[in-house]
Amino acid sequence: MNSKILLLDNSTAIMSPWKKVIAKNYVTEEAVGGVEALRKIKNDSIDLVVVNISQKNVNGVEAIGKIRSVYEKLPVIVLFDKKDALDLKQAKAYGVNSLVQLPVDVRKLLVEIGRFIGREKEHEAGGQIDKAEKSAQGKLIDVKSLAEEDGKPAEEIEDIEKAFYDGLSCISSNNLQEAISIFQAILKVTRLKRETWRRYLEDSLFQLGQCYATLGNLDKSNAYYSAFIQKAPHNTSHKSALWYMGKNYYTMKNWAKSAHYLKLVMETKPFDSFSTQARKLLKTIEGSKG
Repeated sequence: MNSKILLLDNSTAIMSPWKKVIAKNYVTEEAVGGVEALRKIKNDSIDLVVVNISQKNVNGVEAIGKIRSVYEKLPVIVLFDKKDALDLKQAKAYGVNSLVQLPVDVRKLLVEIGRFIGREKEHEAGGQIDKAEKSAQGKLIDVKSLAEEDGKPAEEIEDIEKAFYDGLSCISSNNLQEAISIFQAILKVTRLKRETWRRYLEDSLFQLGQCYATLGNLDKSNAYYSAFIQKAPHNTSHKSALWYMGKNYYTMKNWAKSAHYLKLVMETKPFDSFSTQARKLLKTIEGSKG
């Protein structure tokens, strides 16, 4: 448990539930203002900062400004209340990476933290699907090694957003090999000019799963879907990736693994068209066993 998180809140208050959850999963430090925050970031090798801008005794927005004046790329997550509209606007102007509304949904908070720093253990509040995935697939997938095939060199990509949509255009024109080359090149990029581009790295994993499934290479399709599921549990396509893995394994006649992923689809809310399809395919598998 090496990642360290700085919590900017009123340290004299009773420890709130969201702090307790973070403290169970990461090493935490606390600060009550921008000056103290800068000192701890410098001395304690902080990986991420969580700032509660609704705190009464500390000016959280001012603290964010001080942090950003020195540490432009340090991930900052802001906790806010609906009444904090003006403070929230100013905090966004300084530059923050994620917003979580109060009262805090601890599952969502842990997922947001997991987007920016590694998780050395499973979170009780947020990792049930991840845990099932790791159980089925073994160790975490190395995305970079997975992409070391025929993608373009990373240095050729200046605009990740444009490259991603170029890849989608290639899919639309049925030029799947070119799409694969583009998405694999995106995965090799190590430095993002914009934090908002991180989603395109995640979505590239999903699109590679789609491309290889269309080409009939289901093993490679599953490898990319699995990497996507592990790396992007917060992504809106997370449930659909589970479905496609279940469908792939069904096509491969691996009934056990197919049923595993289809059941994960059924357990993931809300109940939607993927849930309906998963239920039907599970019945087919159960019928074939009989």
